[in-house]
Amino acid sequence: MAAPEAAGDTTATLLRVLEALYQTTDRSTRREASKWLEAFQQSMEAWQISDRLLHDESSSMEVRYFCAQTLRTKVQRDFEELPPGSTASLRASLLELLAKFRNGPAAVRTQLCLAIAALAAHTAAGEWGEGGVVYWLRQQLAAQPESAPALLELLTVVVQEVGAHKLAVRPERRRQFSAELVACAPDVLALLAACHAAHPADPATTEAALHAFTAWLRFSNGLSAATLMAHRLVPVALEGLQSADMFEPSVEAVCELIRFSVSGGPAALAANMPLVQLLVPRIMALLPRFSAALKVVQAQQQGQTDAEPDEDEDTMKAMARLFAEIGEAYVDLIASGSPESMMIAEALVQVTSHPDFDIASTTFNFWHALGSHLTTRPRHEENVASDAAAHAERERRLALFKPIFELLVSLVSFRVRYPPGHESWRSDEKADFKQTRYAVADVLTDVLYVLGGERLLQLLAQPLFQIAEGAARGQEYDWRALEASLYCIRAIAGSHLLREQTILPQLMALLPMLPPQPHLLYTASLTIAAYCDWIAAAPNAPSMLPPLLTLLTNALGAGEDAAPAAALALKHICDASRQHLLPSIDPLLQLYNRVMVSDAALALQPEDELQIVEALSVVVSVLPPDQCPKAVSALLQPLTATLQQVVTAAAQAPGGPAAMPAAQYVVPIDRIANIFRYVSQNQPLADAFQQLWPLFRAVFAQKPTDMRVMERLCRACKYAIRGGQTAMAPVLAPLLQELQVQYEQHQQPCLLYVASEIIKVFGSDANCAAYLQQLIAVLFARTTASLQSLDDFTLKPDVADDCFLLASRCMRYCGHLFVPTPAFLAVLDSALAGLLVQHREACKSVLSFLKDVFDFPLSERGRPFRATIEAAVLPRGPTLCRLLLAAATGGLPESRNDEVVELLVALQVCCGGNVLQWLQPILDAIPAAAASHAEKMALLQAVAAAANASTPRDATNHTLPAVEDLSGSCRRSKRVLDAVQQALLGGKVAGR
Repeated sequence: MAAPEAAGDTTATLLRVLEALYQTTDRSTRREASKWLEAFQQSMEAWQISDRLLHDESSSMEVRYFCAQTLRTKVQRDFEELPPGSTASLRASLLELLAKFRNGPAAVRTQLCLAIAALAAHTAAGEWGEGGVVYWLRQQLAAQPESAPALLELLTVVVQEVGAHKLAVRPERRRQFSAELVACAPDVLALLAACHAAHPADPATTEAALHAFTAWLRFSNGLSAATLMAHRLVPVALEGLQSADMFEPSVEAVCELIRFSVSGGPAALAANMPLVQLLVPRIMALLPRFSAALKVVQAQQQGQTDAEPDEDEDTMKAMARLFAEIGEAYVDLIASGSPESMMIAEALVQVTSHPDFDIASTTFNFWHALGSHLTTRPRHEENVASDAAAHAERERRLALFKPIFELLVSLVSFRVRYPPGHESWRSDEKADFKQTRYAVADVLTDVLYVLGGERLLQLLAQPLFQIAEGAARGQEYDWRALEASLYCIRAIAGSHLLREQTILPQLMALLPMLPPQPHLLYTASLTIAAYCDWIAAAPNAPSMLPPLLTLLTNALGAGEDAAPAAALALKHICDASRQHLLPSIDPLLQLYNRVMVSDAALALQPEDELQIVEALSVVVSVLPPDQCPKAVSALLQPLTATLQQVVTAAAQAPGGPAAMPAAQYVVPIDRIANIFRYVSQNQPLADAFQQLWPLFRAVFAQKPTDMRVMERLCRACKYAIRGGQTAMAPVLAPLLQELQVQYEQHQQPCLLYVASEIIKVFGSDANCAAYLQQLIAVLFARTTASLQSLDDFTLKPDVADDCFLLASRCMRYCGHLFVPTPAFLAVLDSALAGLLVQHREACKSVLSFLKDVFDFPLSERGRPFRATIEAAVLPRGPTLCRLLLAAATGGLPESRNDEVVELLVALQVCCGGNVLQWLQPILDAIPAAAASHAEKMALLQAVAAAANASTPRDATNHTLPAVEDLSGSCRRSKRVLDAVQQALLGGKVAGR
């Protein structure tokens, strides 16, 4: 399809394209239609064509909706392209259309309301007449009483659109608009009351008035409770709770009234107590309805009735929401334990007991807030007397609420039990059940702080032990009940139970006797992992560990999810109990060897096997220094043998090493890397790496262009350097030589992060200076030659990321070797070329390097190089400032503004007043239509004031608001953003 053409033909084309979009099922045709329509919406003629078709009585529903949506989009984003003086005619046309569609279709009417709301945001209050848009709306309501519901919808969306990101308005205008609405909020509430009074029996007007009332309450924080209670719509909303027709808008309004009553904090709550006393009884009056419906639902759940409850699911959800809202809002009052507050808590218990998890979970935030309030010590407790009194009051409240929290345990814990038929669940059903379990675990954690770990553990373990006792007597049992109880026990693990010596010893003795059901083994394994610290601290840990290890070994062969859980648990138990496990090192090594030779009886994936490698590595780490080398060799032996076989087979293969699949190399190298990562004795690691080096060199030679193999091999080298530290010195020279040769030939970015680790470990070692200088020269010469433009960075973000991570390491650990060299200037110029790269990590690395450069002269090691840094930075300062402003005004995502400002502040510290001189002409280049003179001056003043800040953080805080305002203005629409980028960069930013 062609792009939009001349006006007469464009209308006909538009109608054909819309017909194609809505009538055809061909994906290609629909895609082309969507593309044409997007181009049309960006065109200037879209204004008139959309307006004309909306006024055309013959237009179809699809055409009307699209045109209304187009007008809304144009007003929101492209208002500034209209000629001066066109606001009045646009407003008149939109109002005429709103009157035309006042009775529907609702979708068209809403789009028109949004368009008028956007117009109000763009235009100053004076352009609407005295009193602004609200007074104008009052006039329209008086002149068009039949359009009251539509105009009330407009009044609703006007206030809802204040913070809409789609509105292309300057930040200052957005703040002004918000202030205008806040100022007229009392008038709006009065207008709503008058409107309802004029149409008290019209359901449509009442519903629309309630929606508007709800929206405007958020802008009425200065209103007194007495004034609000006297408002006509407050009793309407409360009475609507008993009306099926008005229930939904009434619930929304009452929820907003609840939030209003606590919006000013504790002091406001005291002043708003009459409103609270009005709201709570009316909401609690819904409880009998909810209770009656709940009983029917629970009876249905138990198969005791086929009757339907009087309330539908949506109504029960809305009631539950109201109870939860008053619970969360008035939790301070509820925590006092008064009879009235206990009634609210008991109502919320009923909601939590509802079989529908979506309804029950509406209370979970309340239980969290109540638990926190009951157990948190107030900050004002300062002397012994007040502390004692406060402690006594807390204990009184806890005693009142503990029975409720004990009941809460039974109301949520049953929800984690696998239901019948779970075996045939779809993936989304499994995900939902997992989220339910997470939510229940959070509630149990909240309960824990009220009841205490030991009491909660007792409640959760009771059904588990009852089932176990019955099973011992030969009774049948359901594994799902065992698993649910174990899951809950696992969920509350933590330091609060480290001294528990009643339930947990029995539990750990029971676990090895559980039946080998996969789900049960999965949860049992994760329970062991969760309580690994308790196991390590237990007095009988040495005797407790062997049966638990046997359980985990059996679970490794159970398949499904049990094997990964067992591998994870083995890692955690070895980490926590490494000293206790030294006597069991031989059985553990036997298990390790079974895993490494891929024993078919074990159902493990490669990532699970890595957990086993980590588990054995941490145990080997605590061996005495004279025993550790032999153990490290034992860990490496099956892996090096496997890798050697791969290397030999590749060399002899008909197709050579290139024909050998990468996976053959990756698996043993990943395992070797984990040993280097988790064994914590330096010398054994360095010795092992030295022995392995010939084999690693062979892999370098065989797979130099295979990124997957090289990534894994470099990762193993990195961990070896990090673990071996300076003990790696004997192998440093050949390693550096290999890195340089490989990088010059193949430029794999992973080689750079090996170099980064070497710089970190050996950067301050004078004996290695010559090696490192050569490394720096070779790596940066090759890299900067390939990163000369923004397009280069966009094409090779991984190389850029690792290059500038290495450059930052050089600045921090061996700046004295790096800064005086030509490589430093080459890297600095490359950083300027790629500062606006869109790749997140590459951009972050570039910005971090530049900040390290500016901070370097402030450090003790960098002071001798201050002149060198200034000589490098000053000539590049104007370019850097221009790039930073381009970044802040649309060249980089808005989320990076903090980093851009930090860099600007660091540049100012480095270069002083030069920064202001550089910024002035750059700001002048930004078109006046994009950013005002005031916004530009505000930035200059903020930068000047930041120079006197006491810390870099304070300087950033001074500068950031001005940058964000300028950024918001320049990003408000694509048209403005492109104009600014063109002015600052002379072209389009790559990736945009």
